Amino acid sequence: MEDIAKITSGRSFQSYKYSFDSIRAPVPDYDDNPEEVESWARDGEAMPQNKTTDLREYAADLARNRPVPCLKYFLDGSRHVYHVDDISYDSRVFPVVAGQVGVACCQRINGRMQAVQPTVRKLVISLPNKCDKSGRHPEAFLANLREKLNSNPRLMNKGLALDDVLIYKTADPEKSAFQDRGIATIQDYMIDSEKAMVDSLAQRGFLSQAAYLVKDGSLEYQPMQNGSKYANLKNFKNSYQYVIGVSKSFNPENCKDGKGNANAKAIIELKQFHRTPVSRMRVKRIPDIEFAVWYIRLRKFPEQTKTPFDGVIKVEKILVTDNETRHGRGYGLDTDDVDMISATLINERCPTCYGSDLRYANHLYPVYLTESYVKSLYLGSDVFLNLF
Repeated sequence: MEDIAKITSGRSFQSYKYSFDSIRAPVPDYDDNPEEVESWARDGEAMPQNKTTDLREYAADLARNRPVPCLKYFLDGSRHVYHVDDISYDSRVFPVVAGQVGVACCQRINGRMQAVQPTVRKLVISLPNKCDKSGRHPEAFLANLREKLNSNPRLMNKGLALDDVLIYKTADPEKSAFQDRGIATIQDYMIDSEKAMVDSLAQRGFLSQAAYLVKDGSLEYQPMQNGSKYANLKNFKNSYQYVIGVSKSFNPENCKDGKGNANAKAIIELKQFHRTPVSRMRVKRIPDIEFAVWYIRLRKFPEQTKTPFDGVIKVEKILVTDNETRHGRGYGLDTDDVDMISATLINERCPTCYGSDLRYANHLYPVYLTESYVKSLYLGSDVFLNLF
C-alpha cells in the first residue's frame, strides 16, 4: 500500500483490513430477477408439455445401462474480496479492495474427477480511478503500476505477484457505495474468466452432445462495461451450445405459468424426480439471447428438505441453433435431450455432501467437488491480507 500511495500520489491510511464475507450477514443472492424478465413462454422445447415429466424410471435406466454420463465437465468460479486500506486523492477518501479469484473446470474420467488445465488463480486489486491523474492511457498506466508493485520484496520473497490492477469509477451520479463498485470490478473479472474458459473448451472441441459442461450458477450474466471481448454474450454464444447452467438457489418468483404469472406453487408441488415443462425466456439486460429454463426436484418435500425450495435446481440453456431459436411447435430444445439431461442431473445428486454444506439438498456432487477444488486454490485470508 505504501508503494501504491507513492506511485499514484495518494495517501495510505493503513486502515483495518478484513474480509467482506466476515462482516456481512448471509442473504439470498439470486442471479435471476423477476423484474428483468422481458418475455416468458411455454415453448422452450420441441414437444411442449402440459404437465410435469416423471423421470424416475429413465434416471434408473441410465444409471444401469449408460455408465458414461453425458455430463462430463463441471465449471465453477468464485472470488474472495477484502478491504485492504483506504486511500485519499483530491481530499476524498476511497476504499481499496483486493481479491482472490479462482475458476476451475473439472472433468470426469473413469469415475474420477480431474482438473482441466489451465486453472485460474488470480490475485487482483481494485483502486479508484482517481489514482490515474491523467487518465489518457489507462491500460498502460495500470500495466506499469502492476509491474512496479510486483517488484516489491514482500511479494517477491513469497513468490507471488498481482495478476491485475483494476479501477472502479468514482463519479457521484453512481448510487452504489465505493466499496461495492470495487467488489463489482472483481466480480466482473471472475465472470470474464469463466466465459473465457467455456469459450476455450468449446474452441478446442472438448464439448459435444456426449460431453456437456455444467456451469455452477446462472447463465444470465449481468451486463459488463469493462471492454472485454467477452462482455457481450451474443458474440460467442455458439460456444454455449453444449453448456447448461445449474442454480442451487434461485428466486422462486421467477417461475412463471403459461400466462407469464408468478407460480412458485408449481415448484413446491413438484414431485421428486419430476421436471417442469421447459419455458422460453428473454431478459431485459440481454435482449439478443433467449434462454430455455426448467426446474427439477432432486429431494422429496418435506421429508428430505428443510424448506419448500430445498431439493430443487433450476436448469438453463442458451438457445443457439436455428431449431432452438425459432418459435412454435417443433422448435426449441429437443425434448428427448431435455429428458436425458434432466435424468442425468438426478443421478448426479448422490453421494451427497450432507453436513459439509447447508445447501446439500440442492447439490450435485461433481459440482460440489469442483467448488471444493476452487476453494483449495486460495491463500489463507491472513496470508493474503498481510501482503498489504
